[in-house]
Amino acid sequence: MNVAQQIADICHIEGVRLIAGVMGGSATHIVRALDGIPGRAALYCRQERVAADACDGYARVTGDPGVVFTDAGPGAANAMAGILNSWGDSVPVLFFAPIQDRFEIFSQRFTKELPVVDVYGPVSKWTTKLVDPSQVDMVMRNAFVHLRAARSGPVVIGLPRDLAKLEGRRTDHVPVTRHRTAADAADIERAVRLLAEAERPYLYVGAGARTSGATPELIELAELLSLPVATTLNAKGVFPETHPLALGIGGFARATYSTLQAERFAEEADVAVTVGCGFKRDATKAAMPADTKIVQIDVDPGALDHKYRVDVGVLGDAKTVLRQMIECARGALPASRLAPRPAVAERVRALKKEWWDLTRPLLVSDSRPIEPFRVTWELAQLVDHDRTIVLHDAGGTRGYVCQHWETTTPTGFIGYGVQSAMGWSLGAAMGAKAAAPDKLVVAFIGDEAFCEVAMDIETSVVSKAPVLVVLLNNREDSLAQLAHMSGGRGFNPTLGAIRWGGRGNLSDVARALGADTQRVEDPQRIKPALEHAIRAVGEGTTAVVEVITARTPHMLGHLLGRKDSGGE
Repeated sequence: MNVAQQIADICHIEGVRLIAGVMGGSATHIVRALDGIPGRAALYCRQERVAADACDGYARVTGDPGVVFTDAGPGAANAMAGILNSWGDSVPVLFFAPIQDRFEIFSQRFTKELPVVDVYGPVSKWTTKLVDPSQVDMVMRNAFVHLRAARSGPVVIGLPRDLAKLEGRRTDHVPVTRHRTAADAADIERAVRLLAEAERPYLYVGAGARTSGATPELIELAELLSLPVATTLNAKGVFPETHPLALGIGGFARATYSTLQAERFAEEADVAVTVGCGFKRDATKAAMPADTKIVQIDVDPGALDHKYRVDVGVLGDAKTVLRQMIECARGALPASRLAPRPAVAERVRALKKEWWDLTRPLLVSDSRPIEPFRVTWELAQLVDHDRTIVLHDAGGTRGYVCQHWETTTPTGFIGYGVQSAMGWSLGAAMGAKAAAPDKLVVAFIGDEAFCEVAMDIETSVVSKAPVLVVLLNNREDSLAQLAHMSGGRGFNPTLGAIRWGGRGNLSDVARALGADTQRVEDPQRIKPALEHAIRAVGEGTTAVVEVITARTPHMLGHLLGRKDSGGE
């Protein structure tokens, strides 16, 4: 047994079931060892950052890390965009970054060398370098402690090529246990008392609740106290959006992507309870009203009170804290406060109807170029939402999907957003498919993002990870707008598009890479094209539906005539 095999054994004991990367000479030993993990899925990608994205998507669905591998030097550096995304959203990914020689000191004179700890240290949960076989068990244990932490993130281990082939030993590794922390009882009592006294309470839920698996507790607490619930983009679906108390995404206080009902409840709330929210700096366009009292629940002590002034800070695991609040409310509040309040659900229903009435013209529009919101609407009518996972990409694409796609399960919609590197959705979709092979996985992606990662369509094909890629191509409409910028000089009209007959035809690229492809310019063809693609994916073939769309501003702000309504 060599060191690489010892590492692979520990990964197997910890339940690693996905490996993804780009092969290189310096990674030979670790890749061969990882490839021997029983029952593992493998994605041999065309780009290193796509491999990291795949492990990221897998982790968002399962909660467990996948393993990324690359060649040394530039190969390891190419994974940065993917690792950066995982770091921003606190997603566990394990990256073995090859190093040529364990005793080599980094210098420009050495071939294919990278100071892994220096480069990745600021954007990972933990980064280290192995230099001796005696370190393996301890380093791997520390790695999984960080990967299983309540607030996790990517772990990067510099693995020298000469070390990987040295003699290892049988490991006595025991899987690392996830621990849940309960809150101080006094904080729970203060939070529940504040909720009991509120006239217009409101729950705003972030990705920490998904990581904790807190969906049952969220539903129980919301129903117990008649609390309307909105989520961040990254937590979409952690509270079922078909529930009578569900507001959809956004709202705290005026989110970039928000439903009308979420924004109204946020504006009117006298008490807002936030659960596992990171409060991304540009996620909101306005602060909460000054007289709104805030209860913040978070497992990370550094997150409490760091952006908004909070009236009650509650430190603890979301699932555990919500259970404490439920028990406290049942034991301390009068029956009158625990009685259902039908008026709350009725107001949610009325605002939802107003929202759908306001936006329906875009959802059913027959305009050309095609209204991108219609694509989401058509797909929503065709699939079983309980059996589907939807992902979005960066920029305006996420807005075209997230506001009107009703998510019924905690992993039915996989959002991302702190760093938002373009092209994430393709790799993440393959990772999600590896995590849930029995589900339809749909990635919405824009034309520029597609151009960054398109070669990995082939990875999806040859690795038998069939996904449906909905390519929203608004290049022509965007070019028309960009031509009026820069003092009238405009931008290069070929930017981001392969041009045949004056038009970018990206579906031809996907077809050449082995995908089943269709190009849609007539809105009446959206439904049959999607039906065909869904069948193709069900038969094991990756499908790409390229839809020629308009460039539409942010939905809610645009419809309400706000100044913050510009598109991304």
